[in-house]
Order: sequence, then structure tokens, then C-alpha cells
Amino acid sequence: MRLHSWRSHPRLIGGFIFVFCVVLYVWGLGTLPFYTKGEPREGTVVWEIYTAGEWILPLRNGQIIPSKPPLFHWLGTLVSFGYGGMSEFTIRFPSAALAVLGVLLTYGAGRALWGVEAGLIAALILATSFEWIRAATTARVDMTLTVCMVLAFLFFYSLYRRGTASRGASWLLALLLGFATLAKGPVGAVLPGLTIVVFLVLQRDLAFLKRFALLSSAALFVVVAGAWYGLALWQGGSDFFATQIMKENVMRFVSSNAAGAGHEHAFYYFLPNLMLGMAPWSFFFPAAAVFLYQRRAAWREQQLAYPVIWAATVFLFYSAASGKRTVYILPMYPALALLLGVWWQELRRGAVQLPPALLWLLRGGGALGFLTIAAAALVVLGQVMHYDVLALIRPLLHPKDQSNLPFFADVVARHPLAFVLWFGVVGPAAILLLSSLRHQAWGQLFAALIAFTFSTFLLVNNVFQPLVAEARTFKPFMLRVSQTVGNAPLFFHHAFDNGALYYAQRRIPHYDAALVSPEQPFFLLVWEDVWQKIAAQNVANLQAVDTSEGTGPKGKRRLVLVAAAAGVHIPEIAAQENENTDGQAEDDAP
Repeated sequence: MRLHSWRSHPRLIGGFIFVFCVVLYVWGLGTLPFYTKGEPREGTVVWEIYTAGEWILPLRNGQIIPSKPPLFHWLGTLVSFGYGGMSEFTIRFPSAALAVLGVLLTYGAGRALWGVEAGLIAALILATSFEWIRAATTARVDMTLTVCMVLAFLFFYSLYRRGTASRGASWLLALLLGFATLAKGPVGAVLPGLTIVVFLVLQRDLAFLKRFALLSSAALFVVVAGAWYGLALWQGGSDFFATQIMKENVMRFVSSNAAGAGHEHAFYYFLPNLMLGMAPWSFFFPAAAVFLYQRRAAWREQQLAYPVIWAATVFLFYSAASGKRTVYILPMYPALALLLGVWWQELRRGAVQLPPALLWLLRGGGALGFLTIAAAALVVLGQVMHYDVLALIRPLLHPKDQSNLPFFADVVARHPLAFVLWFGVVGPAAILLLSSLRHQAWGQLFAALIAFTFSTFLLVNNVFQPLVAEARTFKPFMLRVSQTVGNAPLFFHHAFDNGALYYAQRRIPHYDAALVSPEQPFFLLVWEDVWQKIAAQNVANLQAVDTSEGTGPKGKRRLVLVAAAAGVHIPEIAAQENENTDGQAEDDAP
């Protein structure tokens, strides 16, 4: 069935998008063990809610104030109860389900504003953007925040287009803003509110706000979001205020280093990261920008103003903040996808002016797409032929990315069939892309890129990542630790890792001689290099009984399980520089 015949079957297209996203995000969602810093950190919060029933302020490891509000963790807990147990799948599922919802919302918005084709293109662009996929398949709070904000963005604009805002609609918008706040903090309400005000100012229509039931809506917002903050502040006191109010919100925006919050970057940080996060679709940003400039006089009539303001407000807001992470600007991705969707639709229909300069930009974007496909294919072929093509780019990569490269050769060797199937998709896609550039068949160009991105992300998520996870996770080690230790006391000693804590399925305090009975043997979890220093002192009745296969989130350190007889004194050693012993100093890096 050709695309133009699908326009009369919008529900069928919606079903296709749903299945497309489920395959991309949900397939294999629970097969990967936690191996990064962020996922098990959120998982330990879910564990505290699930096992201890502490829904207001679940303290990680029984003592650490969580850094984010609990909406994501509540959802993960509810899914776990529904499945009858907690697992990687149940904790990740809220992110995946909300990501599917976000894509469907984008399709619905594009369809309502410009037609089915624009909605379909926008949805597929969003669904296959790298940063969106990463947030969709990880147990982090970012997708929960993003989709709550997208709901607020789109619901407000639907009210504005209808020219009305009833009391019920006002309350629903307040609920959405409250949920967004419970996802990650006040930014969930501040950013949509700022976008709405900027849009109305530029529309010279601030009077539209009078149509909302502002007082009752504000009261509802306070009840939804403020009630939790009040209860959490009552339970957590000054520690909660310092962690969630000051560090995670005020100081992260104003001065991340002063607050110890991390992620401080230059104001232009998001420019290259947006290009990477939406690749390969970002290759066409220049051409789409020319299209928007050409239509600048008709932005209001053609419904282009709101997504432009939405995207720009999110981008500038976070660019002004001191603390920055690539995932922060995820709420602007649906707006950009919508703009690309309507541009591509008009391009395919021949409704876009194509002077030589713009045609050059278009072909340049397509050529970058082809080079991306060709480079990926050459890297794989090089590994098959035992030639390290990646050595050419290794010096250009971040150290963390360099550490992943040795796994690549092993992946190719262990999963040849997967790469043969991948070649079976990307080979024809590359040929189709070249043909489409030659004949200016922009629909075929889009199809070629969709085939490449979809197959590549399936390959990465289901073939490459499992090998990285296998090398880094502490899951099999901690399962053995649980069997070995049983109910005996277990402590971290000059070590801390959220993955180890999560898979222990118990709280693990830091070693303190005052906590140990002189008549009871106990166990320690120690970094391998720290254990070597302790072992060098030849302490009697203190021995290593197991060592992890995994090397931790950064791929650098193994954990050792040490058995100590009753009454053993653990010698003091010098703390490592920047050693994290309480779990509070870790950053939010993926």
C-alpha cells in the first residue's frame, strides 16, 4: 500500500507506529542487567518503595536522600506489583511505555496540524532519534518528565487553537504540570509555563490567560505537586531541602560546581549534542531552517509558530543553565520532529521552493546520511576482515567511548548472523538513498534513512549492548554474594556501587567496627585495588572469597567479597582520591 493511500486510514498508521515503537523500545527491554550508574540508582529507590512501602521519601540504602521526585519510581513500583515481582523490565517499562506515548502524541499533533503524512514522518523521526531511544530504554526519570511536559505543551496548544479553556481543561493542564513537577522537579512546570507565556506574548494575546481558571488551577497544582514536597520536607528536613531543592534545582541552574552538582558546560554545549542526538535527521536542519524562513510571514496561519517557540524556549532555557546534560533538551525533540515532518511533507509534495542553494543543502544532508551508512558498513567489514578501522577515529572519541571499542570486534565475531541481516537492510538502503538523491525522490530518501536507523538501533540494543553489560554488570557476582553471605552482616568498605546494592536486594551499610558484634563473622565488599592494599598487611582470618567478573559502570574496577572472622580488626588504609563511599557524590551520567 502506497503512502498516499494510507492517508485515509489514520488509525492504521497509528497502529503501525505503535508496533514500530514497541519493537524498537520494548523488545529485549528486560534482558540487559543494570551496568551503568544511573539505572540501578533509580532501581534502588523502586526497591525501597516495593519492599518497605515508603512512597513519600524512600531513602536509598536506608539513608541517602533520592535526588529526584518519585513519579517515575511510583510507576516502576506499580508495574512491579502488576507483574508480581521487580526486575529490570518492570523498572525500565515506564520509560518505554511513555516513549511510545510521546511518539503517538507527536503523530496525533502532526496529523491535526498538517495532515496524516506530516504526522507519520514526524513520529518516525522522533522514534528513531538516538537520544529519544536511549531515554526510552533506560530506567531514568527523563522520559517521564519529557512526556508529561509534551502532554502539557500539546494540550495547551489544542486549547489555544479552539480558543477556549474551560474550568475542567484548566484543571487538567494543572494536573499535567503537577505530574511533570513530580517527575523531576519544578522545571516540569516552569518550562511549559514559560513557553506558554512567550508564545502568548509573541502572539500579542496574553489576554487568553484570563480564560483559564487560574486560582483554582494553581490550588490544584499545589495539591498535586506541593503536597508531596511538603510531606517529603517534613520527613527529610534540611537534608531533603539541600539535596532536592537547592542542589538539584537552584544550584544546578545557577552554579553547578558551587553546589557539587556537576555537568557544568559552556552555553553552546547543546548545539553539537543536538546534532548528534537527532542524527541522521539533524543533517537536514539547515534545509528545514531555510523552509521556515521562506514561510516566516505565514507562521501563524500554517501553525508553525508554536513548535518553533516551543523548541527555542527549551533550548535557550537549558543553554542558560550552568548544569547541562544531553538529555535535558529531550522535551524539544517532538517540536523539532513536527517541524521536520511538515517540511518533509511539503517537500515530497513539491510545495517547497528549491533554489540551487537549498537543493545543495538537501543533497548535502542526504550525502551525510549516505556517508554515515557507508562508514558504519566499512567499520563492520573491517572487523570481519580483521582490520581495525576504528583506530582511525579512536583519538577523536571521549575516553568513555574509547573504552567501548574493544567490545566491538568481539560482537562481530560472536554474532555474525546479526550483522549479515543488518547488511541485508543497510545495503539496499544505501543504494535507495543514492538513487533518491539523484532523482530528488524525497520519500525514498526518508524510507532509506528509516530502514538504516531502525535496523542499526535494533543491532545496537540487542547485540552490542548485551556484551558491554556482560563485561560491566555486577549482577552475577552479587547473586553469588547473596548465596554466600546469607543473613550474615555485609558492608561496603571504601567502596560503593548502586548496581551491587540493587542486586544484593538488601541494604548494605558502610563498614563501622561499632556495627559489628565481636562474636559474629561478617563480609565486606571492597574494590579490588583497595583489597590488594589490605591483603598486603597480612591480616589473619581475613580472605577474599570471590571477585566480580564485571568491571563496573566505568569499566575500570572489580569488586571483591572479603570474609572476616569474628573479632577481626580491619586495618585503616588511605582513601582513594575522589573515592565515593556514600553514594552521594556520583553524577547523573548515563
